[in-house]
Amino acid sequence: MSRKRLLLLAPLAVAALAAAGIGLAAQGGPSATAASASFSATTVKQAKLTTCTINGSDTFAATLATYTGTATSSDARLNGKLRIRAASLIDTNSGIGRVVGVFRIRNSNGVGAHGSINAVVGEGDANGAAIGRVNGPGGQLAATLSSPFDPADGFGASSAGSLGTGTAAGSGVVLNGPFCHQWHRHPLRWLRNHRHR
Repeated sequence: MSRKRLLLLAPLAVAALAAAGIGLAAQGGPSATAASASFSATTVKQAKLTTCTINGSDTFAATLATYTGTATSSDARLNGKLRIRAASLIDTNSGIGRVVGVFRIRNSNGVGAHGSINAVVGEGDANGAAIGRVNGPGGQLAATLSSPFDPADGFGASSAGSLGTGTAAGSGVVLNGPFCHQWHRHPLRWLRNHRHR
């Protein structure tokens, strides 16, 4: 855990709210029900990698890629094909960084989920939050996220990732720019605007 901590992750506060993973459903009046899933997304497509060293400091790896796989859950809305388009920035000296993305879960029955992820990367794991919506029936989704993560291998390569469950300890980082040109000032906003690419 060295010198350069990377740009804060406020979603860890959100993740605390979602401590066990919560799906807020909108059927028959207000309700809150637990929601969880295991997942892996290890097929890597459209990967773009940039490495750079800023002013003789640490070397950073910025990766933009699409990761596909499956999510498995007793809740049909979180069970199906999984697609994550993510941007990550990792200090190659310390292994600390950040990964943000937009995700979609879809199954053959037409139900599923979509939203965004925002997580800290450290020691090969991503820990943070998934925020979005489910449909069939509809509702809001807020869940903790923990998964092995490597930009080249995707999410859950060594063991399954978890939404709404998991025991991985959280961590925080602070990013200080400027960074590689592929790392956008507001990466989640940029990814949402380009989610279909």
